[in-house]
Amino acid sequence: MDLVKNLVNDLQVLKTIWFSKISGDSHKERLENFYGPQADAYDHFRAKFLHGRRGMIKACAKKINNLGERPGLVWVDLGGGTGENVDMMAEYVDLSKFEKIYVVDLCGPLCEVSKKKAQTRGWKNVEVVEADVCEFQPESKPATLVTFSYSLSTVDKALSYLDQAVGILGVADFYTSMKYDSPERQHGYLTRWFWRAIFDMDNIELGPERRLYLDHTLERVYEENNAGGIPYVPFLKVPYFVWLGRVRHLEAANGI
Repeated sequence: MDLVKNLVNDLQVLKTIWFSKISGDSHKERLENFYGPQADAYDHFRAKFLHGRRGMIKACAKKINNLGERPGLVWVDLGGGTGENVDMMAEYVDLSKFEKIYVVDLCGPLCEVSKKKAQTRGWKNVEVVEADVCEFQPESKPATLVTFSYSLSTVDKALSYLDQAVGILGVADFYTSMKYDSPERQHGYLTRWFWRAIFDMDNIELGPERRLYLDHTLERVYEENNAGGIPYVPFLKVPYFVWLGRVRHLEAANGI
């Protein structure tokens, strides 16, 4: 029965991704129109689709573990949706190392899933915040770690938050390259055109501009470029990347 239920849920998600028309006057309304119908099935489908997320979480966890027993760590997961990133981080880091974990998302239905997960898991230091990620700031102290897991490409005015980065920034997302890019990132014309056109229908921006701004604003410490399959869609593989950076000279100052 679970197999049948998961299949039905996955097909509902695929239907929303490929065939539903997104409506709404505001960014929040469009997000909830798109993600609301698939909120309860989100984690199961995305586990087979968001290929770079675990790699990004593992790389960030290594940085956090290298800090030893430093007190007062704060993690802000921007566009954190259902809180699945926190669940995954718990496999590599004792979550009690963080004084506070903020899961920030503008989509109400996804935040509700995250709140239920935090209550079920007993995450006392996790706060789910329904807010625009570009306007959110931690209440107590600057973030040690900020993550965008397949959310940087969906956020309006995302670059404004990057200007405020003070710690480690981890990103996993889909992408397309520039026309002339570094060899490890380079895509041909058809790849660039096809994936930008496909994701544009879901209000997801895969252009290279945001990634270039990451490289311009922060010091890159880790990068991975790859492509992964789409559940139930044979032959096609969508490009994705994992990227970690820090404020320049942060390692010398803070040991990160």
